[in-house]
Amino acid sequence: MGERWPDTLVVAEGNRDAARRRTDRRAGPNGALALVGPRGAGKTHLALAWALETGARQVSPAAAPDDAAAIFREAEGRLFVDDADTGDESMLWRVRGVARSAGGAGRVASPRMRGGGPVQIPDLRSRLGALAMARLGEPDEALMEVVLRRICREQFIQLSDDAARYLAHRLPRTFAAARHLAAALDAELVRGARPVALAAAKRALEKARANWGAAEDG
Repeated sequence: MGERWPDTLVVAEGNRDAARRRTDRRAGPNGALALVGPRGAGKTHLALAWALETGARQVSPAAAPDDAAAIFREAEGRLFVDDADTGDESMLWRVRGVARSAGGAGRVASPRMRGGGPVQIPDLRSRLGALAMARLGEPDEALMEVVLRRICREQFIQLSDDAARYLAHRLPRTFAAARHLAAALDAELVRGARPVALAAAKRALEKARANWGAAEDG
């Protein structure tokens, strides 16, 4: 969890509101808050940081309803569900009911909440739609450099400072672009070798741009 400790959280324009609200039990009705944003935006990082600071427990989106309700009570009403849009609706409904009757705070992380996939339980759909929402946006240049370094480290690729700054300045401001660039580097570099120099970074960026163009043409 080293990459996701509270003190490793980088606050930028795209996540400032969500970061500010992460420890606020009054974030929404019954203290509930939905964290919504693109893949890689830091929803899980924020939820884990909140859990570590408050003693909250994480519940799998596939957990049985009674198990999730029991964990909610054991955690004294502090719970978070990651990838909630893939979860068991009956579990979310059960936890929501316990939260309404007993009080508590919750964080729900999902790529989408409103306007996403269909929710079959009508009352659950309306209650999820009424959740207070903190939306995480795409990265600015400063956050892009941090994200790109983290993704590369996860693939055992070390970027030189010059390469990281060069790429962060020129990449599209999306988390997907950072993942695609890391994949381009991974395809042609010897992992664990010396830090990626500027010349190699330029070649990888050209390769990634070529692939983006081919995808758009297709």
